[in-house]
Amino acid sequence: MDPFQTDGTGKRVLASFSLAERERRYAQVRRLMAERNLDCLLAPAADVGEPQANSRYLCQIGGVQGGAWVVFPASGEVTAILSSERELRMWVANLIWPKDIRWGVASELVPARVKELGLDRGRIGVTGLVDQYQRPEGVIPFESWRRITAALPNAAFVSANEVLEFSRVVKGPEEIAVIQRITNANEAAIARMMEVARAGVEEATVWIEMAKVLISHTADYPARLSLGSNGCPANAGNTMALPIKMEDGGILSQEIDARLQGYRAQCNHSILTGTKHTDRYREAMNVAIEVFLGLVDWVKPGKTIGGLLDEFVRLADGRGAVGSSVLVHTNGLGSDRPRVGPGPFAKDRDMVIQPGFTFTIKTHVEMKSTGTRSLVGEPITVAESGARRLGHRELVPFVTG
Repeated sequence: MDPFQTDGTGKRVLASFSLAERERRYAQVRRLMAERNLDCLLAPAADVGEPQANSRYLCQIGGVQGGAWVVFPASGEVTAILSSERELRMWVANLIWPKDIRWGVASELVPARVKELGLDRGRIGVTGLVDQYQRPEGVIPFESWRRITAALPNAAFVSANEVLEFSRVVKGPEEIAVIQRITNANEAAIARMMEVARAGVEEATVWIEMAKVLISHTADYPARLSLGSNGCPANAGNTMALPIKMEDGGILSQEIDARLQGYRAQCNHSILTGTKHTDRYREAMNVAIEVFLGLVDWVKPGKTIGGLLDEFVRLADGRGAVGSSVLVHTNGLGSDRPRVGPGPFAKDRDMVIQPGFTFTIKTHVEMKSTGTRSLVGEPITVAESGARRLGHRELVPFVTG
């Protein structure tokens, strides 16, 4: 898979979303801003990965080299602010949009741009201020915030994470195409895992081989590649290659998330290393697969996330299993909502599924009779007629022998 695009001159460049996609997402954001009476939105630069989601959705800029502060007015030109001229040159050479990209000290350029727009007495929404997912204290450095607010003493600042969180829920066709390419990369890594994983082999060996595949497909580091061998949870490896020998009869589960254009999506496929306990593994894996396919058939526009969680529990229970963990594992620039599993504290149960919802269904089951756990998952996307898989691999148990 070629992760790059070719521009009008025949030059290969980083992939960029089209102007039509820009207008689609900007319209979503501005509609939600209007509902909250916001004149402007600020999205801060942040650490690599999911904390960059809000900013990157508005400007495409992010990654290991750093993100951008974005000044997003209710109408008018959107401005991205970078920390160096070197970054500016790279992004200008590769992206179709945004056009107004500046570099310098964010705490100086952000209020200057707000004043240019005549919004220094406006109501300004701020993302990443507090209560961002896994960042309850926000992602804005204290000194940056102190300087920005001091320079705009007459502005009214309000936390506005939900504007971007809800904007990102419904994916456009170009976003879905990116998630499809990520799914393809994940499946190639699964195929390589099935070639390499054997009893006596270390997790690290498998991890390195899978990482090579993911990077070759996307020209970027995986968003997540976590292995859990010998029956451990799929996230046990914490995205690290660990020197743990896989046992004969151990189940190897994974969380596999390639990253492309800042986006991520997850696939999972528990396999058995060796030859012991094959009957127990096959039983659990077949249940995980049956429940997954049943949920894909169940998903339709108009149904709710809470209903999906309840159906997961019902299908697993009817097959002698307990369904648990995160079922709806969203795909996108960050931990896009909804991201939820069954239980009393499940959020977004009332969220209504719409065309354009694109998320991973991850069915983690534990057999009541044996305690054997297994896992299968991949992205689906929702259209008016229902949901379809983005994966193409055959969903069957796999024993390495």
